[in-house]
Amino acid sequence: MNEIYITIRQLGVSTKYKGYYYVADAVKLTLESQERPIRITKDIYPILATKYQSKPQNIEHNIRTVVLSCWRSNREKLEEVMGVRLHKMPSNYEFLDGLSYYILHLREASAASRARQ
Repeated sequence: MNEIYITIRQLGVSTKYKGYYYVADAVKLTLESQERPIRITKDIYPILATKYQSKPQNIEHNIRTVVLSCWRSNREKLEEVMGVRLHKMPSNYEFLDGLSYYILHLREASAASRARQ
């Protein structure tokens, strides 16, 4: 979970955003569900809404606020994380998918580095 928090901070998002924790948990859920396609509105928002005693619409909105913050404040790092040049702000799904893929590769690189030592 540490690399998730570090990456979110590198994107320019702090804990002042409720969505900071929602994004971290959404990425964690996505990484845990790699064996099947993830449906953000059916698989992510309701689970987080229950966990945080909120509504799925609020979870969606707060994650979108984080995406907007990244888009406005650190687009270069966002494009690095997403792996592509962005011509428009990514959707919540695109953002979480790209962030999850980035974290997965960070973990794999870290594991490979440890194995070489």
